[in-house]
This record gives sequence, C-alpha cells and structure tokens, in this order.
Amino acid sequence: MDTGKQINAMVVVLLLTVIAVGVYALFDPFRADKAEDDQLAMSAERGANTFALNCRLCHGDRGQGGANGGRLPAAPGLDRPDLRGIDMGAFSFAAFDENFLMIMNTITCGRAGTAMPTWGRVHGGTLSGEQIRQLAVVITGGNLGADPVHRDAGGAHVGFWEDAQHAADEIDAETTSHSTLQMPGGALDSTATAITVSNAAPMSENQYIRIDEERMQIVEVPSTGQRLVKEVGRVPDELFVSGADGIEIGEIIRVDAELLEVTGLRADGDLSIALDVSVGSSDIVISVDNPAFFAAGYVVHAGNEQIEIEGAVETGRVLAIATGRAQSTISVSGTVGIEVGARIRMGEELLEVLSIEPATVTLERGANDLDGNDTTAAGHTSGARILKLVEELEEDADVEPDDPDTGQTLLETLSVTATTVVVSGITGISSGDTYQIGSELVRVTETQPAVLRVERGVGGTDRAEHSRRAPIFDDNFLSVQRGVLGTSASAHDAGTDLLFDVIEVEREVQGTKVTNHTRNAELFLGHVVIVERGALDTDAVEHVNGTLVMDFPAPPNPDEVAITGATCGQNPPPTPGETEDPGATPREGAEQAAVSLDEFEMTVDRASALGEAVDFTVTNDGTIFHNFRVVATDLAPDALPLDGPVVDESQFDEVGGFSSLLQPGEQLIVNQDLAPGSYVLFCNVAGHYGSGMFTGFEVTGP
Repeated sequence: MDTGKQINAMVVVLLLTVIAVGVYALFDPFRADKAEDDQLAMSAERGANTFALNCRLCHGDRGQGGANGGRLPAAPGLDRPDLRGIDMGAFSFAAFDENFLMIMNTITCGRAGTAMPTWGRVHGGTLSGEQIRQLAVVITGGNLGADPVHRDAGGAHVGFWEDAQHAADEIDAETTSHSTLQMPGGALDSTATAITVSNAAPMSENQYIRIDEERMQIVEVPSTGQRLVKEVGRVPDELFVSGADGIEIGEIIRVDAELLEVTGLRADGDLSIALDVSVGSSDIVISVDNPAFFAAGYVVHAGNEQIEIEGAVETGRVLAIATGRAQSTISVSGTVGIEVGARIRMGEELLEVLSIEPATVTLERGANDLDGNDTTAAGHTSGARILKLVEELEEDADVEPDDPDTGQTLLETLSVTATTVVVSGITGISSGDTYQIGSELVRVTETQPAVLRVERGVGGTDRAEHSRRAPIFDDNFLSVQRGVLGTSASAHDAGTDLLFDVIEVEREVQGTKVTNHTRNAELFLGHVVIVERGALDTDAVEHVNGTLVMDFPAPPNPDEVAITGATCGQNPPPTPGETEDPGATPREGAEQAAVSLDEFEMTVDRASALGEAVDFTVTNDGTIFHNFRVVATDLAPDALPLDGPVVDESQFDEVGGFSSLLQPGEQLIVNQDLAPGSYVLFCNVAGHYGSGMFTGFEVTGP
C-alpha cells in the first residue's frame, strides 16, 4: 500500500478522534449534571415514599407540622426555611453539610425528651442508613426540586414535599379503592352530612377521610341490619337473608361493592332445616337439626310465627386438649352442667356422654401470703370458691386490678390434710400460682382436666377434629325470642320447616359489577356514609363529583405517645414539672407580664416593661410540653443562632427563664431582673423555636 495514503488515513483517523473527544468534553458536564439531577430526584422520590409510610402521621403529609396537618400536635414542621438546603441561599456548603448530618442524626437517634422515636436500624429502629439519607434529602430539599419533574405547568418549583404529598395520596386513595364523590345533585355542599361515593365498601365507622383539603370522620355506614345466610354467586337474582325487617321494595342495597335493587320480598327460603323436637308456645329454647348453621340475630319463619335466634345454649365448658376423629375420651375444662347420658355438641358433631371423670387440682397447703407469712391449713366444704391471690394496687393506680374470681369451686369437702380435691373446672387455675380458699392460701402444683368418655357422631352427625378451647354446647338447643316482628308464638311439631326471608334483586345496578358474596356478608343501604364535616380543624366546603375520597389515617393519641429516652449519647430528658424556682411568687413593685405558650406560638400581654424587675407568669395553654427562655440580644427574634433544632444558648452570656418542661395546663411564675435593652423570649424544646415559638420584648429604664 502507498505510504502516503497510509499517512493520510492515519491523519484522518487522528483528526476524527480529536473531534470526538472534543465533542464528548463539550457535552460531558451537561451529561454529568443530568445524571446528578436524576440521582437526586430518585433519592427524593424514595425518601418521599418512606416519609409517607413512616413520618406523616406525626409531621403531616407534606411536613407542615402536626398542628397544621391534622396530626400529632407536638410534632414540629419540617418544611421550615432553617432546615432547607443551599438552593435557598440560607447556608454555606459547610453549614449545609452540618445541617444535613444533624437531620440524619435526629432521625437515626430520635430526640430525648420528645415523642420523636429512634428510627435507625443500628439503634433498634426500622430504617436503613440509605433510607434515612433519602429522608434528609427531602427535608433539606424543602419546596425545591432538581429537574422539570419537580415543576408545575408554569415552570414553578413544587418540590420534594409535593412528592411526599403525592406518595401519601397514592396510599390513601388505594385504601379507599380510589373511591370518588358521586352526589345525586353533582356536588357535595358545605352542610350535607350524608355523602354518596362510588365505593363505600372499604369505609367504616370512626374512619377519617379526606376530600380535597377537608377532613371528615365517618360516624355511620347505614346498614339494613341484615346479613346473607347463604353465599351468592354471579347468577342468582335472589338473596337468602337473616331477616327482611328494614328492607323495602325499590330500595338500593349494597353487598360488598355491588349495588342491587330490591324487586321483591318472600318468606319461603328453604335451606332444609327443621325442628327436631316439638315446642310449645311458651318455650324459649328450641332444638333444630343443624344448630351450627345459625348466628345470633337470624330470624326464621315457623308457620305464621317469626322466631329470632339468640344463640346456641352453652354448657360453659371448653375442650381442654385438641381431639381427633378417633378418640373416645375428651378432656374438658370442667363438668358442671354436663351429665352422664346427655348429648353435647362441638361444631356440627353430636356426642353422647357415657362417663365422667371430674377435674382435680393438687395443692400445697398453708402457702405464704404476699408478705411471706404462712397461713394455716383448714377444712373447706363443697362449694367453697377458689380465688386467685392478687397484689393490691395503690388507690391512685391507673390500671385495672386483676379479677381474683376464677369462677371455680370445690365439688367435694377438702379436709385439713388432703392435697388433691375435685373442682368444678380448671379454667382460670394455673400450676405454680397461689389461690385463696376461705382464709387459707394454697399453691397449685398440678391440674388435671375433666375427662369424658363419649360416643362420637351420634344423631346422624359426622365425627370431626376439634381444636383446643372449642366451646361445648348443650345438644342441638338454641336460645330464641318467640313471636317477634308482630307475630304470635304458637306450638310447632317436630319436623316443622324453618324458612328464611328471601330478597329478589336486580343485579348490576348503577354500573357496579356482579360479584360473588360470602355467607354473613352485611347488607348496607347503598354507597352512602354519614360523616362529621370539617373534622381535625378543617373547614367544610363544597366538593364536586369525581373528586377522590381518600383515607386519612387517624393521628396518634397524644396521651398514648411514648417519650423517647436518652439515645446515642444524648442527655437524659428533663423531668416535666421540675423547675428552677417552682415556688416563685409575684414581687411587690415588679412589672408583671403574662406569657402564653401554645402550638406553635408565644404571646405576651405586653411588648415592654419599665424598670429592671419583671415577673413573667408563664402558662402552658397548649397540649404538649414547653419551656421558657429569655436572652438579651440585638438580633431579630427569628434570627437567633441554632444548634440543630434548638437555639444555641452557649452563644449568650446569660439565659433566663426555665429549661425544664412545663406540662399542659400548668402555670409558673418566673422572677427576672433585666437590664434595659432588647430581649427575645422563646421556647427551646427541640423544633419549637423553628416552628415560631418566639417573641421580642423590651425593657426600658424606670
């Protein structure tokens, strides 16, 4: 090959390489910036999901704080400027890094003396280090976003808190199956309390829901009071129900999420259940050939009489040990109410009792009382009660005392020397515990359940397995109310059919889908719920049809929130109510100022005082702990130096007030001697200053 051509080719290749490298170098910074933005956006999205799953019940859906978000009042807002990053120009890079680490540490370790728990997995929490880092990205990102994904249609930033709100909305809409408002008039006005939705099946009483920004609490899901007594497939156009009272022809009812229109009512639902023993007009117990089918509240027709079932007749005993199909002896909790020759029932199986071996307990007599003193063995008669020895509580204890009554008695005389005795049962009696019989204390060393020898599967029933604690019923008997719903009680022969009410229906009403329904499914009155409007300090306003009806998870009960102890080397939390000078009183001649602490604001009844002696009467008008601090400074009240979520008090020569926690409703008088000048009064519980609990105060010369 010609050498000149080779050289020319190499020059061309080299030139193309230089051009390619130049183009790459030109566009690489943009590509790197795009990759960094994408990574930040992904971290923020994941952090927003984590926030929605773990943090919003206290801090609000978009970090606006519990008091503003209908959540835990004590939880401070996280959407504050002092927590945002360098995009706001609020921090240098070094300060931003320090702030970011402070937020990560707070989430990891919790905050001693507050309701902020420990979240870090390394300290027993549930979040990984990466999840905590992603949460910190959301909090420091504030209302800013990294790319167009975080901008609205006009190009304005909507930010990471919008991501958190979106994640919360997705969770809450899924909980209500994306139900929407479907009012007959096209909109829900601000006064209506009965709302119609596209699917009320996921909703229940006491649940909080949200439509737009208004919160509501469901006070009732209107029900017919009836249930299905037979499962329903997709084809049948009739429902066998527990009763027809409260249901009318033409009415729209709901089973699960399906709407049905009632087109007819009948009382001839035959499920092949009949009386197996004749009954008189005054009998309140009936015997049927399939008692296990019935539940309390079922109404049946026997001739012209309607009978309401109250429940199976119980013996008050349960199976002590699980039993299989082949066993001919069963262990039971006791034998009172069970006799030889009687029939008992477990589930659908009938058993005949052939013999009885009663329950017994073995005792250590004359046991010690709670103070360690011996008691004296004594004789006890049959019928003596067996009481559990329980420790007496203080009068002001906030827990319910244990019930000492075991419900068991002696079934024979217990002599002074006997150590084994027959008892009514062993339910409520445990080996190793101490009990009282008369004035004597005994310690139970062994329990033996009663044993029945039985014939299995009598009366045409099938043998079955039965689990421990299965209730034992008296034969096929049901307790009933006779002649209900305006009918008269009358006598009925054995073999009389017991018929159920039947509702004839039209399926696929109002566009709902035909679905299968299980036995005992409840019948409701359409997709309607009754609500309390404007719940959790929101305003009742009008809402248009098609608006999502979302769940609003109930906020934590402030009285049940645990206070976090010292973690990660933090100082132990201060003890509520312990103040520097709890006995201070107003001083004669001193200026008086009344201070109110609330979530999250601090107000004073005067902006200045004459003279140097000032007495502050500080009242906690809020629902959570607060403290009260006083510093002399020329800084603006909202510009005090911070150390994480608190004011850095080390930056001041002297700090007045009190640092301990003032409980809700309490009041404290603080005597201060203040030189003329400018002061800032503030609460320095973590996060409270940043949430707005501060005010300026001036002291002028006399």
